[in-house]
Amino acid sequence: HLGGHLGGHLGGYRRQGAPIGIEWRAGGKVPVKMKPRCHRAGVRGDRVRIFGIFLLAGTALGVGVPAGANEWLYREEVSYVTRNGAVSIELKGGHELQVSYAGITWKDVSGWKAGRRLVMAYKPETGSVLLDPATGKHTSILSSTKMHPIDTLWRKEAREAPNMIASAAIQVKAGGLWDKELNRVYKLLLEDAWPRKFTRQEKDALISSQRKWIQFRDAQLAAIGLVYGKRNGTVQKINSAHRAMELTRSQALRLGSFLVP
Repeated sequence: HLGGHLGGHLGGYRRQGAPIGIEWRAGGKVPVKMKPRCHRAGVRGDRVRIFGIFLLAGTALGVGVPAGANEWLYREEVSYVTRNGAVSIELKGGHELQVSYAGITWKDVSGWKAGRRLVMAYKPETGSVLLDPATGKHTSILSSTKMHPIDTLWRKEAREAPNMIASAAIQVKAGGLWDKELNRVYKLLLEDAWPRKFTRQEKDALISSQRKWIQFRDAQLAAIGLVYGKRNGTVQKINSAHRAMELTRSQALRLGSFLVP
C-alpha cells in the first residue's frame, strides 16, 4: 500500500533512536519509530501486491450513531445558517456543504434555526461528517468548500514538525489516511447505497477504471521513488512523499465526486 512505498524513501535518513513518524490517534498525535529498512519503489525485484481492487481494507459507513469526542481525529465547531437546495447546507462564514441526509435527515435540518452549533468531524471509518452535538447524530459530507480534514491535519502537524524527517513522515501518514478514504468511497459506490443504484455498465466502468488507476499509480510511485531517490538532501524526501500522497488524494476526491447526487 501507499505507506509502504513512502516509508522506504525515508529509511536512509533515519538517525539512530530518533522518532521520525507521527501517528494520529484520537486525543492527539503520537510519535512512532519507523522501520529502518523498507522496500523502495522502483528497486529491482520489488513487486507491488494488489489484493483485489482495494488498496487497504475498506470500512462501511456508519451513520446516525452517537459518538464521543475521543473517537474523532478531527473536530471543528461550525454554525448553521440555512439550507440551499436539496442536499446543500450553508455555514457561517460563507462555506457550503453537500450532505447525504442519512443519520441526520432532511426533516431534522428543516427544524434547525440559524446559529445552531454543529461540528465538522473526521475519522477514517466514516470520512468527513457533520455532527449535531444536541442529538449525537451525524451525516456524511459529500463535498465542502472548506479544506478536507485530512489536509488540515497534516498541514497543522507539518507546521509543528521539529525537522524535515518528521515532515516527510507526516506526509506518509497523510497518504495512508487518503488511502483509507479512497477505499471507503469506492466501497460505497459499489454497495448500491449512494447516490443511487448504479447500472451494471456503470459498475463495470468503475471497476475497470480503478484497476487501470492502480496500474497508473504503481508506475508513478516507481518513477517518483527513482527520480527523487537520486537527489541529495532531506527536502527531497519531503517532495517525494508529498508527490506520492497527492496521487491517492486526487483519486479519492475524484471518486468522492460520484457520491454527489
